[in-house]
Amino acid sequence: MGYNDRNSQGRQPNRNASRPPRQVTARPLPANYVDEAERVIRSLYDERNKISTNKIRNLLSLVSEIYNRENLRTADTISEESASGLIALRIRMVYEAGRDDAVKLFLERAQLLEYIKGLGDSRAKLMDFAHYMEALVAYHRFILHMKEG
Repeated sequence: MGYNDRNSQGRQPNRNASRPPRQVTARPLPANYVDEAERVIRSLYDERNKISTNKIRNLLSLVSEIYNRENLRTADTISEESASGLIALRIRMVYEAGRDDAVKLFLERAQLLEYIKGLGDSRAKLMDFAHYMEALVAYHRFILHMKEG
């Protein structure tokens, strides 16, 4: 690949740019979300397509802000502030996926956008989603450590 094969930021161009993005539809988070997190992370490592530790922890940080706000509440539905936070989270995830193919693949495999859409205004579902994100980060760290050792 020569100099002219890179975009203005020095990254390789997205080879799937001509393919339209798929429609994101709401999906419920599976009850076995910890097992699902392990499967997702192992599949990424098996294919050598891994999201960076910094990127995955930044996504967890955004989810944790919403989780911490809702963890103090007892209502069945999330607050307006948390609903706005979920919208901002979706936007940030899509933006990061547009910049980094590893993030895009991670979002697709983990079905994060689908699960966020499936939360609705349910506080309980939000709490489970936050735990799913924690499990993704935990398995990312665990498998990374195992590969290094």
